[in-house]
Amino acid sequence: MENSIDYVAKLVAEISNKFEKNNSELKRLYLLKNILAFKMIAARTPEYRGSFGTGYPFYALKEKLTGQLPIIDEQIRYNNQLVDFADSSSKTDWKCSECLSNNYYSMPDLKQICKPCPSMDNELKPRKIINRLPDIDMWMICEDGHVPEASEKLTELLKQCNMNTSDTNPIQTIKDTHEIVQNIEDGIMPKKFLPIDAHIIEYSKLTSLIKQVPSTLFQSFESKSIPYLPIHPLSLRKQWQYDDAAYNFIHDYLSSFTEFNIDKDLSQLLTFTRGIVSNNFSMDQLYKFLLETGPDSVKRRHENPNLRLAFENRINSWKTKNKKEKGEDDECQK
Repeated sequence: MENSIDYVAKLVAEISNKFEKNNSELKRLYLLKNILAFKMIAARTPEYRGSFGTGYPFYALKEKLTGQLPIIDEQIRYNNQLVDFADSSSKTDWKCSECLSNNYYSMPDLKQICKPCPSMDNELKPRKIINRLPDIDMWMICEDGHVPEASEKLTELLKQCNMNTSDTNPIQTIKDTHEIVQNIEDGIMPKKFLPIDAHIIEYSKLTSLIKQVPSTLFQSFESKSIPYLPIHPLSLRKQWQYDDAAYNFIHDYLSSFTEFNIDKDLSQLLTFTRGIVSNNFSMDQLYKFLLETGPDSVKRRHENPNLRLAFENRINSWKTKNKKEKGEDDECQK
């Protein structure tokens, strides 16, 4: 791969733009293939209590991950911004390419070494580059008190199945993603997986967060403040680590939380809290919560009319399921 900033920026932007503009059924099926692979891998650990996905494509599809993927203009603007950074940079070489090629195997992740490095503008450092590429955010729900052994087993299983994080080998990540996108463009189901953004959270911590969602939203509505519930999972970068900043669980809960293989208790809790949320707040208010609980880039992305419609469908499905299950409970009590 060439080492000029212009080449790297344009290549990564082109890869990501092609992926975004392709809303074929093949692409949707390929994304499902990645999701299913993680579910099956995580389920092979004895500590597994279910899993869930967040982010793209979960906020863009209908129930059961059906429907057509919308083209998100904000993502394309974000990708092209990388080219603008390269054009305005005083640097001509992307020194990270040689450094990563020689040292990636001994580097802990793309933050500890790269962030303080003075050899490259901040917006053109590896993490900023890699962030433009598509990936999949998946979470394993773990039996309480067993995160260390679960993370060790999950690491080995992901490695065996060739599911890697973008930090594992960043240069190879760019090459592999380029191949994946070209396969989809050519109508071929890719054999390689997208970079995996994997997280682990204990069962009790997740249930506690879900229980707090309704009261957090009620309190925020009354005080006219932004609702916030921090979730700080163990995340796989190159090794498992706790990132510097927590996620806002409220945003993931509203926008994209999609559960798989969870037990009856957790399923009922989700249905119950979703019923409270969907039946006690207007669609406009929930949409306002959605926008204000994410960063500016997320706000611009979700202002897409198709994503607004996907959000409304999501909330309406909560109402329908809640009414159905409540009706079944009432019937059982007769």
